[in-house]
Amino acid sequence: TAASGQQAIDLLNEAVARDPSFFDAYCALALAHDQLYFFNIGHTPARLASAEAAIQEAFRIRPNAGEAHLARAQHLYNGYLDYEGALAELGVARKTLSNHPRIFRITGFIQRRQGRWKESIRSFERALELDPRNVNTLDNIGDSYAALRRYADQKSMLDRMLAMEPNYVEA
Repeated sequence: TAASGQQAIDLLNEAVARDPSFFDAYCALALAHDQLYFFNIGHTPARLASAEAAIQEAFRIRPNAGEAHLARAQHLYNGYLDYEGALAELGVARKTLSNHPRIFRITGFIQRRQGRWKESIRSFERALELDPRNVNTLDNIGDSYAALRRYADQKSMLDRMLAMEPNYVEA
């Protein structure tokens, strides 16, 4: 929700004010801004600028960190729908974060938007192998299965989601 997203941003801003070298907080801050932007909750140039500023700080602290490249990939995807730029950043991030599930999840989002459905499902499935309790990944694989009319596979994902979170409304 907008309130929880803004609360996360406020808390992360507090954290980096106390510790300006808090690398992970800058990456999380960029993601929080980008998600509010992407989901049309604060879809403003200022929101994009705040995400970019957090990413710049992350790179200042750890110039070669895969996590900073992952944050930039998410930013390019969420903020600009720059698929090629995001994929390039994911490639750099993968060098040091070879088994990070978010790399595969973002790749799956991009591939799906590009109409590369089978590749997208493979990416989501890899993300799920690495993070088997991630409801977001299950939901996205299920959506992809539905688009391909693979309803039995979709039902399997929905059942897994409900087994983990019985009150998950989307499922």
